Amino acid sequence: MMNTIRNIQIISQERYLITHGLKKFIDFELSVLTQIHDESEYIKLLSYLIDYIIDNKPQIKADQTITYHSWLLKFIIDVDSRINIHELTSNGNGFVEGADYSIKVVIDQINECNKHNAAPLFPTFSQMIVVSKGVLDNDVINAVRYPSPTHMTGWWLTTDLYDGDVKSLQTIHYYHVAFKRSDIMRYLALPPGFRFYAADKPDVWFDSDVLV
Repeated sequence: MMNTIRNIQIISQERYLITHGLKKFIDFELSVLTQIHDESEYIKLLSYLIDYIIDNKPQIKADQTITYHSWLLKFIIDVDSRINIHELTSNGNGFVEGADYSIKVVIDQINECNKHNAAPLFPTFSQMIVVSKGVLDNDVINAVRYPSPTHMTGWWLTTDLYDGDVKSLQTIHYYHVAFKRSDIMRYLALPPGFRFYAADKPDVWFDSDVLV
């Protein structure tokens, strides 16, 4: 089976999807191992990367990292002058071949946004997030997303340990939360104005006052 994205062919070869025609832009083709998801999800990932490469014409280096919406990929150059896609593990302890967790994160976030008729606004690894004590310790979370500068996700995450004193809050990189709190990842692409309560019976709602 073959698909074409912006005149770049995507060819299925054994358990891999491989681009054909991207080499004229970056001297390499891309390949991704297909495992647990429908093939269409891997094609979406390759399409995302193809768009980035054609539009930005980046200089690709070995072991370069790139975000796929809310998660992190790495380009590993193999002996066939292909870029083999690896991804960061869910706990941040290293990279493994494939993109299954990255795809799962994106699917879950899009599905959650669709449930609330909201357009996703994906946080990225370079952004910051505001947290109280207990957030990284699996305590129940109250969360709200404010309109914010681009270096901030806009999310404020608090637990019952928060006493209302904003000076007690910490601003940390989003990825610290991503590694520790996989249970809330699905909510983090909800746009500004949304709140969620992450407990045994989670709740999500839109609060227009947040946007005022």
